[in-house]
Amino acid sequence: MRSIRLIFRVVLTMLVIAGCAAAAANAQTVYNNGTGSNNGYYYSLYSSGGSATMTFPSASQYHGNYAISWSGVNDVVGGKGWSTGSAQSIGYNVGSASGYNCISIYGWTTNPLVEYYIVEFGSNQNGSYKGSVSSDGHTYSTYEHQQVNQPSIQGTATFEQYLDNWGGSSTGSNHTVTTSNHFNHWKSLGMNMGSFNYQILAAEAWGGRSGSVNATVW
Repeated sequence: MRSIRLIFRVVLTMLVIAGCAAAAANAQTVYNNGTGSNNGYYYSLYSSGGSATMTFPSASQYHGNYAISWSGVNDVVGGKGWSTGSAQSIGYNVGSASGYNCISIYGWTTNPLVEYYIVEFGSNQNGSYKGSVSSDGHTYSTYEHQQVNQPSIQGTATFEQYLDNWGGSSTGSNHTVTTSNHFNHWKSLGMNMGSFNYQILAAEAWGGRSGSVNATVW
């Protein structure tokens, strides 16, 4: 009987250790810069100047949830999504946000190298106005801008930015972005895209701002 109790205690101890390890794995923290995966989603955090921290919940029911806080940054952009984007419908809920310039469906393509934004909160109206597009009940203004010798997923490079700017979303509610509507609109304007790279729901801030965001994407 004593040996059975001993075996039970050993097994119980192993389960507790495993449970603690799993919780620790889910509760990752990223400081300033990093990429990786968490609960089946890709994440990316980039910052320059100041400081930024990204954390993930230990609870597993919201796999696409993340939180970022930043202080005095020259620029910070970070969020959660997919390592390879696509023309998909993306759902999101921003629970709270402050001190940001914009919150967007954000991503990159290669060949050609393109950085793109579908702006849901705030504003990013950079470059030449190209027209507008209606999607998911909103009207977005379209801009194109060339970035010269700027940081990119391929190092310092010259590339195009495509931006659809709306910015009128609300916190605490579920929303949908039909990305194909934006991609097809850009193509009709001769704003060509390449092979999809990562695609995330991203918060961005610049100009020495401090703030935070807590959001979920699916």
